[in-house]
Amino acid sequence: MTIAARNRFMQLATLASLLLAMIAVTSAIYILMNGLLSAERTGTRFYSGLDSIFLTPFSARASLAPAIFFPLFSLCSLLYILFAFEKTQTIEITFYAACVFVLSLESLRILVPMYTLWSSSLFFITALSRIILFCRIIITLSLLASVLFTTGQTNQQLGSSLFLLAFFSFTLVNVVPFNAENVTSTYIIRSGYSRMILLFLFAIGGLAVLSYLIQGYTRGIREYRGAALGLVSFLLGYFLLGVCDSWLFFVCGAALLTQGSILYLKRIHAYYLWQ
Repeated sequence: MTIAARNRFMQLATLASLLLAMIAVTSAIYILMNGLLSAERTGTRFYSGLDSIFLTPFSARASLAPAIFFPLFSLCSLLYILFAFEKTQTIEITFYAACVFVLSLESLRILVPMYTLWSSSLFFITALSRIILFCRIIITLSLLASVLFTTGQTNQQLGSSLFLLAFFSFTLVNVVPFNAENVTSTYIIRSGYSRMILLFLFAIGGLAVLSYLIQGYTRGIREYRGAALGLVSFLLGYFLLGVCDSWLFFVCGAALLTQGSILYLKRIHAYYLWQ
């Protein structure tokens, strides 16, 4: 993939993120003005004990907030990448840009409260839940690939590599069962083997962080250590926003995700600045 082709991809991704951000903001205004949010919790929480903790009371608006935040975050991140890395041939940023773009697709969760699909249209909400799980798998895999493919991977193979990641994620999502009756408080259906999938995502995320640390040590790249720390913050923030149904989760998750992304991009930019 040439720099020009990568930039065209990111320009299209930026436009798509802008469209999703506009849809999310418009939908949120429509939902709030028409009182479509249920006052009662509409599904199970990530951890049932959260109800007994005074810092994490359930809030329907807090569950809605990440669906608005994700596309706005993606839009800002992609604009920065386009500006800062426009003429930089970097494999890491290509995968990270794909990761950030896919993040904006999480905004599709907003369709559930918009059309009050908690107890109807189970096929639609199941399909939507598969899309969200697809996003979470390909995001963690892209972060791992962003460091693994810097060794011996040519730029011409990046397009096919991204396709293989998407194909693997799509295949995995379609073999995972979904119980249409198990709606969560974050407007999706919890998948079967949810603990195993969560462990898988944590393992892939941990491998991505560890790989950056190892590559930074073996190749003498100090910036990779800071990038690894940025990924830790990014992944923790993403996890909190993924299970967000209280304002504490949203504030902490948004702060961690933003700070992690800034740290990662600054370290990668500093490394390639002197290449």
